[in-house]
Parts: sequence; C-alpha cells; structure tokens
Amino acid sequence: MSLPAQVQLARDELRRHLDKFDWAGQTARRREILQTFLKLATTEGYSSVTMRRLAKAIGVKASSIYFHFPAGRDEIVTESMRWHYYEWGSAFLEAVDQCDGANEIWDAMVRVHLSRQLSLPESDLWDILVAMDRIGGFLPTEIREEIGYWLQLFPRMYEAAAYEMGYRNCETAVHVVIAVLDSATSWCRWSGDERDLGDQVEHAIAVSRALLSSQSDIAEATTSTTKRSRR
Repeated sequence: MSLPAQVQLARDELRRHLDKFDWAGQTARRREILQTFLKLATTEGYSSVTMRRLAKAIGVKASSIYFHFPAGRDEIVTESMRWHYYEWGSAFLEAVDQCDGANEIWDAMVRVHLSRQLSLPESDLWDILVAMDRIGGFLPTEIREEIGYWLQLFPRMYEAAAYEMGYRNCETAVHVVIAVLDSATSWCRWSGDERDLGDQVEHAIAVSRALLSSQSDIAEATTSTTKRSRR
C-alpha cells in the first residue's frame, strides 16, 4: 500500500540509513554481549565496564568476548548503541509500512514507541547513556555523531505524518511528543501485564494528539492560509 508523500520521503530516508549496516553475523551471543554492556554501563558506570567485567557478567572468559569483538571495548560500545537504534527503527518502519493514511501512521508510530519504551528495559538504558554522554562526552566520536544524526532523522517520520494530517510548524510539538514517550516509564502506570499494554497505548496516543494539536498550526482545508492553534 502507498504511503502519503511526505511520509514516504521520510520513510525512505530512514530505511536507507538503516540499510547501511550488515547484521548477517549478529549471533545470539553477540546480542547478549551488546545488551549486557548497555545494562552495566548505565547501572555501574560507563568507565567501569571492562572486558573482564563484561565477561564475568555473561559467564564467559574475556577471550570469548574478544572472539566476537576483536577490536575490543570501543567496538562493543559502537555496536551496542547502533544495534539498539537499528532494532528500534526497523520496528518503527515495519509498523508504518502496514498503514494506509497519516492518522493511522501517527497512531502506529506512537504504539511502537510506547510499547518498546515500556517493555524493553534497554530502551531506557540507551536513553540514559546518551544523556550521560551529553554531559561527560565519553562515547567514541563515531557513534556520538551517528546517534546525533539518528536523533535528527527519526523525528522526521513524526513530522511527516503530522504534515499529512494537516499540521504546520509542528517541529517543536513533535519533539515534545517524543520526549514524553521516551519518559513513559516515569508516568505510565503499566502493570507489566501485556493484556494491559493496549490501554496504555491508547492513552499515549490521546496525549500525543493533544500535544500536537495544541502546539502546532492547522492548515485550512479550503485556503492556502493556516489557522493558529497554539495556546
């Protein structure tokens, strides 16, 4: 099915970026190492995660870690951060590709965003590590720049959907929506029961739409002007 024009452009740009990476060699053990690094870096401190500490947490020898990541710690850091946003972005695009219309696309993106934020602890861990790097500047330059690009790239999907829904000047509103969804574990009263997740998603969709409509301009359907909707 065909996507609205602006969404298609943003979707293709995101897809091209994700397709740059080859994960053919991403084994279960490699994924375990990457996920364990994220957890340790945020709970024990980035600098404390040595190869020996990482190996101990997984229950293997340090030489086994080097077998999977010959370049050592910097390679693990880069791959860990990259793998997380790759998985996130792939889930995002998979949901969007099944939609047919801007409103449906917006709701699908919020659904994926909230669901992954609540159900996958590594989502919060990734966000925490990125926030810590803004202050301490400890991540390798390559991945810091890559993350910076990613954080500019994926909001364009929300902006494109909002544009096709009739909103204008919505960049700030979109970033507020993203910030709210990123912090979902601090305000969402989810019990952890999958059966309850749908209710949380519906609440998040309502909140996101309220923020968007109150902080954006709305294009008039019959004229070339826009109606101010900001409070």
